[in-house]
Amino acid sequence: MDFLPVELIRLIFECCDAPTTRALRLVSGRLADVGYDYLLAPHFTSVEWKDDIKRLHNIATHDRLRHDIKSITFNFSKFDEYHARHASFFQHWNAEAEEPLSIALQDAWVAYYKMEETSRSLPAFHQRSTMVEESVKRLSNLKELEITYTKCPYDIEVFQELYRARNCMKRDRTLACKNMNAIVSAIRHVRLSSLSIDQLPLEIFRLADDRRHWFDCARSFASLSKLVLTLDPPSKLLPTARFRTINGLGHVLQFSPNLTHLSLGFQPFHAPTEKFSLSFHELLRDFTYEKLTDLKLEGISCAEDDLRVFLVRHAKTLERLRIGGPGLALPNELSIGGVHLHEGTFKSLITSLKGKLPRLQRFHMEGDIEGGEITTNSRELYMFHAVADDNWADLGPAQGRPPWPKTIDCLGLERYLLHGGEYPKLAAASPRSSWNI
Repeated sequence: MDFLPVELIRLIFECCDAPTTRALRLVSGRLADVGYDYLLAPHFTSVEWKDDIKRLHNIATHDRLRHDIKSITFNFSKFDEYHARHASFFQHWNAEAEEPLSIALQDAWVAYYKMEETSRSLPAFHQRSTMVEESVKRLSNLKELEITYTKCPYDIEVFQELYRARNCMKRDRTLACKNMNAIVSAIRHVRLSSLSIDQLPLEIFRLADDRRHWFDCARSFASLSKLVLTLDPPSKLLPTARFRTINGLGHVLQFSPNLTHLSLGFQPFHAPTEKFSLSFHELLRDFTYEKLTDLKLEGISCAEDDLRVFLVRHAKTLERLRIGGPGLALPNELSIGGVHLHEGTFKSLITSLKGKLPRLQRFHMEGDIEGGEITTNSRELYMFHAVADDNWADLGPAQGRPPWPKTIDCLGLERYLLHGGEYPKLAAASPRSSWNI
């Protein structure tokens, strides 16, 4: 084996899984040397029930291994144990399992409690901010970062479906802000190309001490080409606090002038169907993303004129536009991340955009779409089901259309906006009270 060309040895390692790679490196010094590049996957996932922070620090301080990490996911998801127990019972009561229900659930929950016991024995994430910062600083090839509160952190099949139900997830907003500050303080040392955060407490942009961490990242955010922010507004936000919050968020968004992909969504965990009232002028003033090709807006309420001005300002580069999304809907529910117009109508908006977005190639609408004054005959109320996922892969009828309420697709609007013709006739949705959400 020592006499094989390096290229052939690399081909052998590329066909090996992790245990085989470790075993093969023990054969000889040459194989051990070449095998260094195959010890680690380029993506690192950190969960709280393992000491992944120490493991990441060990990798970051290793002269050869620290160059292998190119992306990191910090998963802070937590169970609401009461609701998760009930949901897991009913979920598997109806399932056709090969083993008795009681055994499958018992094994899953025993494993869960063991992992939670390990998690409680470890220091809190924000208390290890120095170690996190030292680790991130040394990862010279780190380009992508994801922070999530909605993905299952356990390698337990029973729990995978539970994390798609919002009532099974637990939130600690204060702890989330502390963890976010620890991460943001660390990423000011690197130049990321992609940053994704879901269920970020919106109030983190209000207080001066919290805002400072984000403002220190201005140079780091300048390298971003993709930014995905899903924000969780608090239940109460007084006018002065709201102004400071929007002002802080706007500053952070303007720190990333080189974005090609921007996704901005609001998902209030306390009231999933509510929409966050937003003014693009208040948020960004006249700021323009000169390279923006992909834009997604979800869970907001805005004015027609304000949204039109924002879209037309990016007409030179905008190629794909998504309005609305699934929000915090369960798999068997209607999408609830739509967009509302508290002034104007979508018919007026889309008609006025025809011919003004010359580079547009795809247009997608999803969720509860409302526009117009409630007391007028021009009131719009539509329910759009998804026809394409966030990567623009087409969805089949079973994936995109719930079977019971009356929903429509956005294909007619897409054809109208891209190719002209007559404005399509759209079927109005049932009243909100019948959406069963």
